Amino acid sequence: MVGKLFGTTGIRGTANDFLTPEFCSKIACVFGNYLNEKFNAKNILVGTDPRTSSDMIKNAVISGLLSAGCDVYDSGITSTPSIQYAVKEKIYKFDAGIMITGSHIPIDRNGIKFFMPDGNEVYGKIEEELENIYFGDKFKRASWNEIGKIYAADAGKIYKEMLLREGIKVSKEEKLTVIVDTGHGAQSYIMPLVLRELGHKIITLNAQMDGFFPGRPSETDKKNLENLMKVVQTLNADLGVAFDGDGDRSIFVDDKGKYVMGDITGAIIADYLMREGDIVVTGISTSAIIDYVAEKHRGRIIRTKVGAADVVGAIMKNNAVFGFEENGGSIFPTLNLGREGGLTAVKILKILHDKKKKLSEIIADYPKFYQIKEKIQCKDELKNKLTLAIKERIRTEYNDAKIDETDGVKILSGSGWILFRPSWTEEIYRIFAEGKTESEAEELIEFGRRIANEELNKLV
Repeated sequence: MVGKLFGTTGIRGTANDFLTPEFCSKIACVFGNYLNEKFNAKNILVGTDPRTSSDMIKNAVISGLLSAGCDVYDSGITSTPSIQYAVKEKIYKFDAGIMITGSHIPIDRNGIKFFMPDGNEVYGKIEEELENIYFGDKFKRASWNEIGKIYAADAGKIYKEMLLREGIKVSKEEKLTVIVDTGHGAQSYIMPLVLRELGHKIITLNAQMDGFFPGRPSETDKKNLENLMKVVQTLNADLGVAFDGDGDRSIFVDDKGKYVMGDITGAIIADYLMREGDIVVTGISTSAIIDYVAEKHRGRIIRTKVGAADVVGAIMKNNAVFGFEENGGSIFPTLNLGREGGLTAVKILKILHDKKKKLSEIIADYPKFYQIKEKIQCKDELKNKLTLAIKERIRTEYNDAKIDETDGVKILSGSGWILFRPSWTEEIYRIFAEGKTESEAEELIEFGRRIANEELNKLV
């Protein structure tokens, strides 16, 4: 391969350094050429998150698409799920889509996601084809009389209508008090409005779109949601929900103010949707709680590499009813072929209504697993070497260990496991550990931290 542009999720980099206007225009022209040749597709829907660099990148992307002869439908600031849904459903005959978003990564960075005619994100061989076209300059520019045009679009309106159809309108007696922390991101307008129209009392946090993310970082980890947890407790609310920057992930806080891991949310939804023999797809880093749910329904779990595109690919291949990632991104394939922050929130509220239980009570019905997540700084050029070094050390020193190499190195240990895997969106290396007891998880993460740091020190 002549070069690598795509990571786990689209193309990401520092704004105006790697993601320059020149680069963004060229890769968009490449995508436009690919769509024209493979699908005779010319109508491209484009949206952005509120990051400070998104307008610059969007305008460069639009320029590249126009120069490829594509017509562009500009939806402005909107969520990633809204772009994917509008493309998949062929509403207004959008042939494909591009979303400019950095999702949860640091504010100086940004990214570009590309969506095919079925609404799925490009991945695998298609990424390689686009990279080969880009580096080989194997693309055409449209003649002067075939340059595309720009039209206005509103993917958010289309998305909102779907969410309202999928939700359940509650009475005044049934309404819940929900604290919604949109994190200054793309869901800041749509989601509070949707949940209010479904009958709930909504109190918002960080609901002003702002690319500097002054209230909290866009990542929905426990540390960043401490204020949401306090507000839920202080106001005696029924639920808290937080969204990341582009709105394709949602994390919940239960009625007791406790942070709910995305694995648990995914397991609850899977339990609600699964029937006997059904298949659910998830990433390699997901908790064993989903295996409990699958056994309950005599179903099957398929684990993939981390990344929405890989999960979606396995969903389509195996006709799965549901998919999710441990980071709070759920995938409902009959509606959208990508992670869904908004629809996940609507579904959780529907489950609470149908079960007549609080979220903490529903969680208490499942076995308890303890998971710890850590990360260490690691340059991109060292990541593959570190993975190989860890794998060789485990095989040498623990030759009876069960190793899963689906994505990184996962070691199964008694009732727990530990996973080492590189991030391809940031210069970090992730370590996950899970056990049936807190002490087991702590022992595993300490082991993982020691092994990773020792092997990394040998490489630097």
